[in-house]
Amino acid sequence: MQRAVLKPGKEKKVKNFYPTVYADELAEVPKAPGVTRLLAAGGEPLGVGYFEPGSRAALRLYRFDEGPLDGAFFEARFLEAGRRRAGLGPYHRLVHAEADGLPGLVVDRFGEVLLVQARTQGAWALKDRWIPALKAATGAQSALLVPTEYTRKAGLSLERQALWGAPPETLVYEEDGIRFELPLELAQTKGFYLDQRENRRLFEAEVGPSMVVLDVYSHVGGFALRAARKGARALAVDKDLAALGVLDRAARALGVAVDVRSGDAPAVLAALVAEGRRFDRIVLDPPALAKSPRELPRAKRIFTELLAHAFRLLAPGGRVWVSSCSYYVKEADLLEAARRAGADTKTRFHVVRITHQPEDHPWVAQVPETLYLKTLVLEPYPLAP
Repeated sequence: MQRAVLKPGKEKKVKNFYPTVYADELAEVPKAPGVTRLLAAGGEPLGVGYFEPGSRAALRLYRFDEGPLDGAFFEARFLEAGRRRAGLGPYHRLVHAEADGLPGLVVDRFGEVLLVQARTQGAWALKDRWIPALKAATGAQSALLVPTEYTRKAGLSLERQALWGAPPETLVYEEDGIRFELPLELAQTKGFYLDQRENRRLFEAEVGPSMVVLDVYSHVGGFALRAARKGARALAVDKDLAALGVLDRAARALGVAVDVRSGDAPAVLAALVAEGRRFDRIVLDPPALAKSPRELPRAKRIFTELLAHAFRLLAPGGRVWVSSCSYYVKEADLLEAARRAGADTKTRFHVVRITHQPEDHPWVAQVPETLYLKTLVLEPYPLAP
């Protein structure tokens, strides 16, 4: 097995289970990509991973001890990931990349169908070892490789393909009695936001039949449908017509009505303000707005604009639920955007609740990047005159 050697003093974070070794931290590197042993400057073995020449994240560690990255290793990892998700039902994230000791590999389980993402060169290069192991560990009837922006960012030219079995043309997902039928094209590009499952439950618990609810960036309407089920009047906003079609079919199957508007969220919100509309609950759940540190200032401006519109639209006693799924948008950044929006709209508010991703998307303390989803629940809190 080839080897890489760290520069002196660079072993501390690896010994604390951080799996990514950057190119500028290495004193000696292999000449070719492949499975690689990592050694400290003094020769102490630190782990085994996959080396990618030319990448800033040059070596991603799969294990912090000596041993092979063979089928038995991957099967053990998958079985352990499944054990940790026991009791979560048939729909969950089975593998959350580095958080489960499998860098670059993400697996979402939808019953007997797996959606798989290979986000790094190493994850795909090792496919002949982990595909049979994943099939054996899960017993799933089929698995579909889903290329994403992460795949393209890693320089992989992959097409959607069945890893085994015959994935159905429609992916079925059921959550607390609401059934969604996602066309495979939609499932492969956006899937279903499993990480908002617990927030949707919390949200439904505080919605009442007399309320008016606005679900912005609704996708297939997970929040709006729960509100409508409670008897609230719900409006869903998204520019993806296919997603709104899934919402409409789910609403009819549930026997409820949800109004929809297709369009760019800030423009729709501005139009609703101009119309004088008021809502008791507003959900703002945009896609990732900052995929790198340089995009953070723009993301904060967008969140400030969205929240300012939302504060103007709130009825007395109303609340805003705002989420960010970007690692680079920290909790403090969301709060800063909310304060700026409060200043713009003369809104004093308090933070009712802060939540993060659910347990099937584990947050490992030694790997800060595994914490990505932050949700603030905000309520105007005016002082008595």
